[in-house]
Amino acid sequence: MKAFIQALKSRVLAGGNITPGEALCLSSIKDSATLDLLLSAAHEITAKFRPSTPDLCSLVNAKSYLCSEDCGFCSQSSHYKTGVKRYPLMSSEEILEAAQKSEANGVQSFCVVTSGETLNDVEFEQVLATFRLLSEKTHLQLDGSLGNLTAEQIRKLREAGMRRFNHNLQCSREFYPEIVSTHTYDERMETLKFLEANGVEVCSGGIFGMGETQEDRIRLAFELKPYDLHCLPINILNPRPGTPLEGRQAVNPEEIVKTVAIFRFIHPQANIKLAGGRELNLGVYFQEKALRGGANGFVVGGYLTTAGNPLQEDLDMLRRSGFFLGVAHEHDCCSSGCEQKT
Repeated sequence: MKAFIQALKSRVLAGGNITPGEALCLSSIKDSATLDLLLSAAHEITAKFRPSTPDLCSLVNAKSYLCSEDCGFCSQSSHYKTGVKRYPLMSSEEILEAAQKSEANGVQSFCVVTSGETLNDVEFEQVLATFRLLSEKTHLQLDGSLGNLTAEQIRKLREAGMRRFNHNLQCSREFYPEIVSTHTYDERMETLKFLEANGVEVCSGGIFGMGETQEDRIRLAFELKPYDLHCLPINILNPRPGTPLEGRQAVNPEEIVKTVAIFRFIHPQANIKLAGGRELNLGVYFQEKALRGGANGFVVGGYLTTAGNPLQEDLDMLRRSGFFLGVAHEHDCCSSGCEQKT
């Protein structure tokens, strides 16, 4: 296996690709020594294709618990009674305040997220005004996760400052019907193609721990392969009370870390970020292993409906894992305090 890992690493470093079968072979690794070899190889790939500064982003839950879709992992679906706070679209000024807190803490990317399949006309105009305000008042890289949009809406958001759009596939095509019935996998894929065709950077990843197999996770990585991913967030299920997945058992953290490394072999140039559920499922030890084995960033400041680490704890992990944080992070920072989603 050592020679196999080295051969795959050399191929990827030279600009080549690994196959689904080879990725599945890597997923069969069980012993700790061989896993460490895999992580070390993944880290070399990260060092070749990504800068030594970590990629950090924060989110704001700009419209909460108002979604008609039935995704089984999501506490913001109106199909489930989860107790999550419900509120309409936040004002531009409220979103700006959250963005400025993130920027003050040295975070370079900020994503405006809204629950629901799409925005109505009034909401869209308000979001458009928000992006204009954020572009004027901050130096942040601005992202959106706003449901389904038209080409004209995408154009207007780009002109207002939106750089990137998040649209997670969540899991493999084969497993998808197990977690959602109100839309299809092909619809998710069509949106990724639509974003790419309209000149928007693509952010797309998934969730581990919903009951999928390791093969499903590898399939997800290859479903995402055709897109020029700028960001690949990896969430680990934090089972939310009231959702169909609330009773799911946690995945072995070594399996998660191994999968992160395999994703690096498949997506050598993407920013692979540990996102929702990382604190609960990985703890400090395995988060740092993942950062030394393929991951090169975090979603920080919390998620859509759950809190995260204080930012300083995340910065300390990144520093110990060999990332250069720069002047902006050399002071003590506090969490931005945003409440976000798994």
